[in-house]
Amino acid sequence: MQDNSIRYDAADEQRLQSLLAQERDSQTGGTRAGREKTIQVKTETERRPNSPYTVHTLDTAIAHLESAISADKAMAIFGASYWHSRVLELRSTPGILHIQERRLQCLLDRFAAKSGGQEVD
Repeated sequence: MQDNSIRYDAADEQRLQSLLAQERDSQTGGTRAGREKTIQVKTETERRPNSPYTVHTLDTAIAHLESAISADKAMAIFGASYWHSRVLELRSTPGILHIQERRLQCLLDRFAAKSGGQEVD
């Protein structure tokens, strides 16, 4: 039979222990490979929940919400909080275009006007 085992010497063992210690330090906030860990500040877009939409599919979703919100207003099936959360979900789409943001803001303004006592068409 052939011996396929890997042989380690003391230097190999020391390098392995050093790498494992560096990994542990980096996971617990220490330094990694001589560099200090930096604190990353998340932007508003990164703090938003993930959106199932892309910038390419967003226009269709916005159009759907615009018509569905208008239709639901007459029937009151889902309620304002449901539609408000749907609009916020669409706003969290990465790479959203300015025109898309404006359309969504118009929908949010409808909710703000409703809660302010005004009826929106």
